[in-house]
Amino acid sequence: MNSSLYLGVDGGGTHCRARLVNSDGCFLGEGVSGSANPRIGIQAAWQNIMDACQQACDQGELQESDYSRVHLGLGLAGANQALEQDIVLSQAHPFAAVYLLSDAHTACLGAFSGKNGALLIFGTGSCGLNYHDGEFDVIGGWGFPVSDQGSGARIGLSALEASLAALDGIGRESSLTQEINQMFSDDASQYVLFLNRQPLPREYGVYAPLVFRHAANGDEVALAIVQEHSLWASRYLDCLLAKGAEKVVLTGGVSAALKAYLPKQYLNYLVEAEGDAMDGAIYMARHKIGRSAV
Repeated sequence: MNSSLYLGVDGGGTHCRARLVNSDGCFLGEGVSGSANPRIGIQAAWQNIMDACQQACDQGELQESDYSRVHLGLGLAGANQALEQDIVLSQAHPFAAVYLLSDAHTACLGAFSGKNGALLIFGTGSCGLNYHDGEFDVIGGWGFPVSDQGSGARIGLSALEASLAALDGIGRESSLTQEINQMFSDDASQYVLFLNRQPLPREYGVYAPLVFRHAANGDEVALAIVQEHSLWASRYLDCLLAKGAEKVVLTGGVSAALKAYLPKQYLNYLVEAEGDAMDGAIYMARHKIGRSAV
């Protein structure tokens, strides 16, 4: 049997997942491993990618001779720029071909099964994409802290800013600021030590759930933060709709909480995803979308 096989990878900053299907789209196997973001170091990231792929191939009972029939689609966090893409595509592999886009691109393809539609991600970071007639239009997602509005990291940063201001007596005190300041021992110098460590975006993001919890209880500082970032979310939606999007999928760990604060006028545009980022990566490999290495 010489029919093609398709392997889709959703390579996030924390986990890498791979799914193998046959030419009819029937499931054959899956695998999971660690971070696939090339910014952690290409050797470690590529090893994790290959580990997840190997697990999926083993579960699908593939032999080494079958790998030459496998077309690999990669959707990777941190693979937005040409230099990073070049590094990924230069890695040795046993497959027939490799196609590469970011994990946001493959999530958008999976959400609409390759049809036209828009994706708005509010997780640790944020990003919007509109896919129309084979072309992607990307908004935002340029990185914390200068972009990524509406994200967990930016909401967490706003919470720390408000709490430190309250501690200094130049901002409003509330139950949110009191809880966060207790975490910093009510000591402004502890904020400095936190910043000096050059914390990652996800370390700011851990404060976002506190903001939504206090906002639900009517905390005015928390509500002001949520309303600020829901306004940014509205701006992202306005931009996607202006680009012609008719359907939008919200995804990411912050999206459900943020959705509750969006103006009702947007709800008619919001739909559930048809598939996930691995489905999108498989679609990419099947239709030869993205940068490629053969």
